[in-house]
Amino acid sequence: MPKLSDITPEQRFVAMFVGESGTGKTCAACSFPKPLEDLDFDGRIRGAWNKPWIPMEGISYEFFPPRQNGMIEGLNKKLEAMQLVADMGSAAAMPLPKTEVLDSLTSECFAMVMQAMPLTHSPGGKGEQKKGKYLGITPMAGPEDYGFEAQVTYSLLSWFRSMPIPNIIVTAHVVPIYGKEDPGNPFSNNIVVGEKLSVRDKIGANVGIYFDHVFRFKKGEGAFQKEKYTVQFRGGLCRTAWDFLPDGEVDITGINFYEKLMSYFSKEK
Repeated sequence: MPKLSDITPEQRFVAMFVGESGTGKTCAACSFPKPLEDLDFDGRIRGAWNKPWIPMEGISYEFFPPRQNGMIEGLNKKLEAMQLVADMGSAAAMPLPKTEVLDSLTSECFAMVMQAMPLTHSPGGKGEQKKGKYLGITPMAGPEDYGFEAQVTYSLLSWFRSMPIPNIIVTAHVVPIYGKEDPGNPFSNNIVVGEKLSVRDKIGANVGIYFDHVFRFKKGEGAFQKEKYTVQFRGGLCRTAWDFLPDGEVDITGINFYEKLMSYFSKEK
């Protein structure tokens, strides 16, 4: 039985990187140890291309278009192949990656609804009974589609957690939560009162159990109107199991994020 006292940060890292589109989540994930594999549901892995602080050697990716026929079968085959490698252990011809990235949870959830709808909808005609809800000629997602989305998402995250891969990273987008400036006045101005994951609320509330860390990435304007990228480790949506990480926003512009993260651990030691 493993001992808690023997755990070190570089042994196992399971985290969700959250933020708006373009805030550096994928670049941060791609800085982790190689070989690294990115399951690219966003179709935006090119954002990490040609960054001097990210060694591209050892990074592979596979794009999963949301409406592609057979996408879910292709994903299952990939996961089954990785499971076989894990089961073979040292006898496998090729080891598992050191870092696995699901990029992003938001697009993965959307893709699963798109994969479900051909199974639950049919326009009918020629003696075939119509299935599912339609608005004009457009099929509208219903309970079964959302059930499929949730089940596949939870199963996928559970699979990630069970694999003997040192670094598991899932990215996700965020959207603002609006409320009244004066909660007691229904006619007061609407203002941003918080933020949440850009997924259905039930999924957003449940997925947190899968992660030891949730880091918030942001992009702003730095000196001389240059882009500035920051990360926050705690507060709001953020949390971390590592007490040695600092409070507040940390500037990571043009910096290898994994090396920055490990530098805090080195100081702690």
